[in-house]
Amino acid sequence: MRLFRELDFLIDNSANQSNMGLLSGMLREGRISHAYLFTGNNMRHLYRLALSFAASINCKNGGCGNCGTCSNTMKGVHPNVLIVEPEGNILRVEEIAGLQRFIGMSAYGPGRKICIIKEAELMNAEAGNRLLKTLEDPPDPDSVFILLTEDITVMLSTIVSRCLVYKWDLEFEEDPEEKKEFQVLERYIDDGMREILVDREIRDSLLDLSLRILEIQKKMEAGIKAGLDMEIERIKESGNAKEDIDRYVKILKSRHKRQLSKFNKLGISRVFDIISAWLEDIISVNMGAGPQAMNFEKNYDFIRNRSKGIRTGDILRIIENIEKNRIHLGYSLNPELALDNIFLQVKSVKI
Repeated sequence: MRLFRELDFLIDNSANQSNMGLLSGMLREGRISHAYLFTGNNMRHLYRLALSFAASINCKNGGCGNCGTCSNTMKGVHPNVLIVEPEGNILRVEEIAGLQRFIGMSAYGPGRKICIIKEAELMNAEAGNRLLKTLEDPPDPDSVFILLTEDITVMLSTIVSRCLVYKWDLEFEEDPEEKKEFQVLERYIDDGMREILVDREIRDSLLDLSLRILEIQKKMEAGIKAGLDMEIERIKESGNAKEDIDRYVKILKSRHKRQLSKFNKLGISRVFDIISAWLEDIISVNMGAGPQAMNFEKNYDFIRNRSKGIRTGDILRIIENIEKNRIHLGYSLNPELALDNIFLQVKSVKI
């Protein structure tokens, strides 16, 4: 089951380990269900996971990763695997009708017919009802359906009840445009840390630093909101039935809420990462390490000239505090107060 072992985007936790254990056991024992629903916060990762599972089902060696079955399935071109995805923001009955025709045909050589449905929450009512009938009475009893969704809460409950549901914790994947914005944020924090180490007496500008960091994030959030508004306008102008339009708008708003939550957690976590990296570099330099041992090699000369006399114990306590704050991301943490506290601790380290 090499393909499963190579899924590097799965967070190493008990939930994912349990999921992998259950699916691996099914593969070993040949107890493959007819319908699965994979849900998580990243459709691209869910799709790769579904392809790996599909390849492992039909591979004679349980997902070796080397044979033609594995190779073609992972490319999405195996004749026994059908990929169904929405056109635009709607998964229409025409796509489900194509799925039914595919399942009704004989398999190409050995192996099961497998249908992977991306963004399954985007099915309209007609498509959902047609898929439900197929799940209840598939033309081919050996066929397998793998539904993928980032938001199980808006799925038809009747469809969810027909599937084995697996919730996955997936690594966050940045959008290229968001990555550029985060690089701006990183440079801003970098300059702030330099300012703190240059002048330990600053206070007003130090307290403003966390505010300015959060203001940058708010501007980035506004860009995400503008993208949502454009999508909603396109849906309203699509000419679909009002019932479908209302449902898709609800789905988009739910998706936007999840995206914003991930974005906020990632943004503050990134701030923590940069501060921690600076503090780790101070410890490394004061212990005699060279530039090659640092997180930010370019800061070696600056830190060597500015951090002499800073106690390692003080730095370690700040790093410990940062990690405690990280645990509460998305829950009780007030980002502004947390950043104020951390920057003040950095400023007040004993010399």
